[in-house]
Amino acid sequence: MLLRSLSAAALATLLAACSSSPAGPPEPVAPVITVSGVSAGGTYDAPVTVAISVDRGAYTATLNGAAFAAGGTISQPGAYELLVTARNGTATAETRIPFTVRFTGARVLIVRLFDLGDNEAGGGGDAILITDSTAIGMRHGLIDAGPQGMNASNPGYVAQRLQGLGVTRLDFVQLSHAHADHYAGLVPVLNAIPVHWFVYNGQQRANIGGYQTVLSTARSRADTVVVPTVVTELPFGYQADVAKVVPPLPTYLANSSASGDQLNEGSLGTSLRRGTFSMFFAGDGEVEANLRWRTSFAELTSGVTALKVGHHGANNAVFDNGFNGSSAWLAHTAPRVAVISANGRSHPRINALNALLGRPTTQTYCTSVHGDIAIRVLDSGQYVVTVQRNATMDCRPGTEATT
Repeated sequence: MLLRSLSAAALATLLAACSSSPAGPPEPVAPVITVSGVSAGGTYDAPVTVAISVDRGAYTATLNGAAFAAGGTISQPGAYELLVTARNGTATAETRIPFTVRFTGARVLIVRLFDLGDNEAGGGGDAILITDSTAIGMRHGLIDAGPQGMNASNPGYVAQRLQGLGVTRLDFVQLSHAHADHYAGLVPVLNAIPVHWFVYNGQQRANIGGYQTVLSTARSRADTVVVPTVVTELPFGYQADVAKVVPPLPTYLANSSASGDQLNEGSLGTSLRRGTFSMFFAGDGEVEANLRWRTSFAELTSGVTALKVGHHGANNAVFDNGFNGSSAWLAHTAPRVAVISANGRSHPRINALNALLGRPTTQTYCTSVHGDIAIRVLDSGQYVVTVQRNATMDCRPGTEATT
């Protein structure tokens, strides 16, 4: 009876519906992406932690083109774009979030020379921590790590000091040259603290004092090992163009039995700048290194605010002839502050120290007299020097120094 009441058109429609194949699966639904921690166009004065989720399917994320994992924290100031792409079957969704992390408050660049004490390894040893301190965190680099104590009895001293200062990562560790008073504390540092770049001069040398052990540890522990052949910007701090390392004098690097003076001449030099402040770290450089630095790399070495004097204040790190008389190096660098890492016995030398103390525009500090030395530099380049002890005393030559 029902069929009789339907029109011909309606009956045709009903029969067609009954005879058609079953409906296919529903089309996939595009995912909904949720991002928290940053928003498009946001500016943040502190580190940001980014969370990402999707209601279905899976996603991938990049930050400025590099893979990014949810839960990651961005503390480096700069402009960023977070791109999240999600997929659910054939359905996709995409979210782009540009944002900025910036500095707030004062930045302070801190250079610390650790006092390694009465150390028989060389002239007293070097260990220099450089810290870029800001409201959003601290970044660190280390130049050398000698052992501490008589007969180099405490190779773990620098690692302990770094941990005591809260250093949990080093942007770079630089070994200036292949002398144990500069490297005998590096293995404990490399084993205790993650390191991004390990930088050294490529000196060929046997495993004297554990030199090859340092290099093998660096290759296994540091992210990257670098031997600079041109002026190289170090990955350090919250501001570009802060620290640069000068490639070594190549003359003696392939000589595995190079003399002590030849090893010194291969020292890496490092330039550090902040605002109007500049500093040059001379490793154990002597006459040949100084000549090369002032003639071939004058833009990094002339008229500096501070100089880390080479070779623990030895005469051959100051004078043109290596003994006394004129010093084109001091005239060229013209430092307002000179700092010396020395043991107070063999170094500093008498003539070198007299040349420094005789400069009315140069303040001279020695770890043997003043203990730890710290230079704190504001963003403008203004600086202040503080010492651990004997602030009103002049440096003194080593008790065993005769020239």
